[in-house]
Amino acid sequence: MDLEKVYQEPEHPGSFGGVEALFKATDGKVSRKDIKKWLSAKDSYTLHKPIKKKFKKNKVFVSRMIQQYQADLVDMKSLSKFNDGYRYLLTCICVLSKYAWAIPLPDKNAKTVVSAFEQIFSERIPLKLQTDAGKEFTNKLFQNYLKKKKIGFFMTSNNTKASIVERLNRTLKTKMWKFFTEKNTKRYIDVVDKLVYSYNNTWHRSIQMTPASVTETNQSQVWENLYGKQNNKKVNKPNYRLNDTVRISKEKLLFEKGYEQNWTREIFTIHQIIRRNPIVYKLKDLAGEVIRGTFYEQELQKVMHSGYYPIEKSFENARKEW
Repeated sequence: MDLEKVYQEPEHPGSFGGVEALFKATDGKVSRKDIKKWLSAKDSYTLHKPIKKKFKKNKVFVSRMIQQYQADLVDMKSLSKFNDGYRYLLTCICVLSKYAWAIPLPDKNAKTVVSAFEQIFSERIPLKLQTDAGKEFTNKLFQNYLKKKKIGFFMTSNNTKASIVERLNRTLKTKMWKFFTEKNTKRYIDVVDKLVYSYNNTWHRSIQMTPASVTETNQSQVWENLYGKQNNKKVNKPNYRLNDTVRISKEKLLFEKGYEQNWTREIFTIHQIIRRNPIVYKLKDLAGEVIRGTFYEQELQKVMHSGYYPIEKSFENARKEW
């Protein structure tokens, strides 16, 4: 059976399809394994293969209340005319206790952001702060402020968000929008402190208590509730081997369509397998340069390396930020 003809003929029932479509189009005469291998060498398939956006990710392990905070800047510009011109909401959360802060900001310039963190750090000062790569966090003024406070700073890798603060954002927004519906309003600046108080005093499933009730005395119990069962979980076998050639899923913008290219044209190789739960991988490019950051299996796609692939400018720029 000529897979090339089946795949390339526009009128054929299996044209430009995936494994199952080609398997049925060939009446099972070609095995799924062989079809999958054959497709892995087709740019038109591997570049447009759908990406998985939701999958299990590694937990962030910390041992103390003040060991690490995550922070984010939530865009609230669409509601600014109802909230005295406030355009952003700075959110921050303690990774261990889940204790949270949320401060409305009129803008995101460096002085405004520093002033907001002064309020947060007046209660507790963390050892480390994690954010995304936004300029509101990477500018010189804010970085010097953190150095004076002796707070370590690092950013998320691979264009991802800090997952714990992202979950906080969703929870606060859900409370906020329910409030809007109940009160027939879009004004939040008068109640955001109350909503955060509600969050901090609500029982949290992962820590088995309220964030406000976590103290230095019981933080060891919180750690046990969060991570105690992790040690007993079996780590699955890796699906990729050292030196396998792979593509990396692209960070999709809100306006991008699913039928556009979802994967890097550039090819990489598996450089290191890190046996966490779930497993992550270190990669290197075809010139032998190790890529910063780690990647989940769902962010990679095994391909057959069949020629020269140019480095994409957008991805090359992203590498430098990691």
